[in-house]
Amino acid sequence: MSTERPLENRMSESHAKVRLRELGKTYPGGVTAVEGVDLGIEEGEFCVLVGPSGCGKSTTLRMIAGLEEITAGTLDIDGRVMNDVPARDRDIAFVFQNYALYPHLTVAANIGFGLERRRRHGSLLGAAVTGQLAARRAESQAIRERVAETARILGLEGVLGRYPRELSGGQRQRVAVGRAIARKPKVFLFDEPLSNLDARLRLETRIELRQLHRRLGATIVYVTHDQEEAMTLADRLVVMHRGRVQQVAAPLEAYHHPANRFVAAFLGTPGMNLVDGRLHRGDGLERFVAGDLAIDLPAGKSAAAMPGEICFGVRPDRLRLGAAAAGSPWTGTASVAAIEQLGDRMDVALELAGRRVTARVLPDAAIAEGATVPVGFDPADGHLFAPGEEGPRVG
Repeated sequence: MSTERPLENRMSESHAKVRLRELGKTYPGGVTAVEGVDLGIEEGEFCVLVGPSGCGKSTTLRMIAGLEEITAGTLDIDGRVMNDVPARDRDIAFVFQNYALYPHLTVAANIGFGLERRRRHGSLLGAAVTGQLAARRAESQAIRERVAETARILGLEGVLGRYPRELSGGQRQRVAVGRAIARKPKVFLFDEPLSNLDARLRLETRIELRQLHRRLGATIVYVTHDQEEAMTLADRLVVMHRGRVQQVAAPLEAYHHPANRFVAAFLGTPGMNLVDGRLHRGDGLERFVAGDLAIDLPAGKSAAAMPGEICFGVRPDRLRLGAAAAGSPWTGTASVAAIEQLGDRMDVALELAGRRVTARVLPDAAIAEGATVPVGFDPADGHLFAPGEEGPRVG
């Protein structure tokens, strides 16, 4: 009988810190995909790189993996600079978007593939002929036990003899994860791993991944364009845009205190309502004005901002409509352009002083398309941003 400890316990020995220092990637012809990424990922952290397509998040992940050449800055794992270290020697596991399973191998063989490959290219090649058979048997037994333990953790015990074509999408994803964790790498890298699953399976697999991380305590770097997925999985978010990091923060910190206008618009479904206007200050009054829309701001709200062009933002769930708007510090009226019924809530598109904004509210039969309704909110819940797509938050 094997004396090895359970896989969950042994995984704790193989965590790593990852450090990116001014990391960059410029392709031939001068196209810059990633610029100046400075990031420290702690041991056992679930770090999610999130942003729209083309923001540089997958390129950053592939540089960590060794699948893309680093053209600026440095990458180190546990203090060792990895810029010129081949991918196979970085002790990382990469879970691809398309799972990359071997169709001719069973689930068990797919999970154990990395272990078998390591054995073929490892110590046995230099072993003496005497005792080699016993060594092979011992290693084969250890691999079988590792595969069985991995399958138990992922709930795959009943499908070890099947082939990928005989599995559901969720099962194939778990096999891909199992092949990664069986190797006990220092770092797990995930590139859009849930994008091929339907909505129900994405939700289920998100929960499974989070539970797996809690059990193993592994260092994970995860890439997605889905901000809801990022918010629910991450210990820390790294929001990227145009190859640069916009904000590094815990999910709720980034949501409630976005570093700039891009982060405010990107995080949240729907994103933050953003209205361009001007800041007026005088006689103890701070006021945001955009055409016919005027909002008196709490004292000191705009202390970091200069009078002039500015953007005011407020989350859709902070708006109140109909009877619920009564008593709000700021009130007005808006026409209802459209309603999206979502079961336990509804998103209401409004025309407010010539601007289109969205409110996320509880279902209310009194609110109908084409109607004019009271709208209210507390300006203290709003944010002020400097002009520009990436204008920093100034209040």
